[in-house]
Amino acid sequence: MKKKIFSLMVLPVLLLGIVVILISLTVVKGALVQEIKDALRSAATATFAAYDQNAGEYLEAQNGDIWKGSYNISKSESIVDSIKEKSGMEVTFFYGDRRIMSSAVDKNGDRILGSPAGETVKKQVLEKGEEYFSKTVSIDGTMYYGYYMPVCQDEGGTPIGMIFVGSNKGQKDAAVNKIVYAIVAVAVVAMAICIVAAMIFTGSLTGSLKKSIGLVQSVAKGDLKTEVDKQLLKRKDEIGDLSRAIKILESEMAKSIEAIADNAKAVWDASGELENTARETTASMKEVGNAVNSIAESASMQANISGKASDNVTDMGEKIERTSREMSEMKRNAKAMHESEEKNAQTIHKLLESNQEVRALVTEISRQTKQTNESAQKIKEATDIIASIADETSLLSLNASIEAARAGENGKGFAVVADQIQKLASQSNESSKRIEEIVAQLMEDSNMAVITMEKVAETIENQTNNMKETRSMTDEVMLKLQESLESMNVIENSVIYLDTARQEIIKTVAELSDIAKQNAAVTQEVSANTNLVSENFKQVEGSTEGLKSIADGLEESMQHFSV
Repeated sequence: MKKKIFSLMVLPVLLLGIVVILISLTVVKGALVQEIKDALRSAATATFAAYDQNAGEYLEAQNGDIWKGSYNISKSESIVDSIKEKSGMEVTFFYGDRRIMSSAVDKNGDRILGSPAGETVKKQVLEKGEEYFSKTVSIDGTMYYGYYMPVCQDEGGTPIGMIFVGSNKGQKDAAVNKIVYAIVAVAVVAMAICIVAAMIFTGSLTGSLKKSIGLVQSVAKGDLKTEVDKQLLKRKDEIGDLSRAIKILESEMAKSIEAIADNAKAVWDASGELENTARETTASMKEVGNAVNSIAESASMQANISGKASDNVTDMGEKIERTSREMSEMKRNAKAMHESEEKNAQTIHKLLESNQEVRALVTEISRQTKQTNESAQKIKEATDIIASIADETSLLSLNASIEAARAGENGKGFAVVADQIQKLASQSNESSKRIEEIVAQLMEDSNMAVITMEKVAETIENQTNNMKETRSMTDEVMLKLQESLESMNVIENSVIYLDTARQEIIKTVAELSDIAKQNAAVTQEVSANTNLVSENFKQVEGSTEGLKSIADGLEESMQHFSV
């Protein structure tokens, strides 16, 4: 078991450690190399941007210098040196496949210029126009990680050169290996710690199990005085639970053995008493037989009385059922009355609302009628003014006719105008009189309408008061009906309860009758059985001897245990 537990604990740790080491050697190392590639690409992009920011085309001068517009790339030491100083990477500008400017220097400290690029680089970058990353670029015998980026005259055109950015391969590999070796070392140390912990744990576990097994073996041999190790009892794991369970088992078995021993003695004593009791019971059975015969006679009388009680309860049940039907009919009628009163109350409420609306309308009509009287009065005042103006106009036209007559021939035209004014004044005077008559009739009709509206309003007020009184009476009737319904519910529940009780009584009486009949029959059987019991108790007297023998054997079995 120790080997199995140790294997189960160690194998997963070993597998996990191996997986971590493999991941470190492959995935982690690949990710670090990819990070180097991304850094080189970023530096190459920055270098290309530094050169490309100068306006103009790339061209080669007669002296062999390469220009970008007005900027001499062949003399751009400051750019490549600045990038190298800030990033630690070597930078080279190729025109075609030839190094024009580079931050890399040889062993003598001279810049490495003029040398061509490799065939693979030329094919991938200059011919295909693609970027290229290489893990093995040699510069003056030193290996580099290198990244090549094509340089085109126009965007999307054929490359005229390329930019190279390189990082020392030895330094980068050393840093990568350092990280990988650190991960591997941590994994190995973790595996070693887990293995040591597994060894300690399995040793402690199996040792504790051996002690627990020894305790169980001692108990199996009958030794119930064995002490359990206190260290095992203090443990908080399953071993501790097992040890405490063994301790409880030992204690409970000791109690059980002592109880069995006491019971064996009690069985011995009881067997003697049972023998004496059996003799006494045999004599008592004869007396029981005589008593059973008396019970049989009483049971017959009880059956007759139960039958009469059942008939009386049946009559009572019929009367209760009739009462229940009549109460249900009264309840339906009361509910119908309650629903009718509710509808009446709703109708009265709607009539009250209609009266309020009619009352508001009558008030509004009365107000408008009064307003009409005021308007008619104003019209009358206006007609008086028109009549006065017509009189003055008539007088003026008369004066104008007199003056026209004095003027002779020259006043004839003026006389015609005066005559027309006279006619207009007469028509205005007649119209004002007709309007005055109409206004007078209108005022008389309005006054009658006002009086009629006041009578209608008084009638509506009386009708509203009557409806309110009717609604109050209806509310009282509904309250009384509700109280009646509640009382009927109480009565109905009482009738239901009585009917339920009647059913129970009928059932009980029937059961009593059946029981009485059964008692009469059973007593006959009891009388016969008492004789049989008497015979059985004679056999019990003989069985007590066997019970004493069993008690002796039980006492001998208890001697196996040491309590």
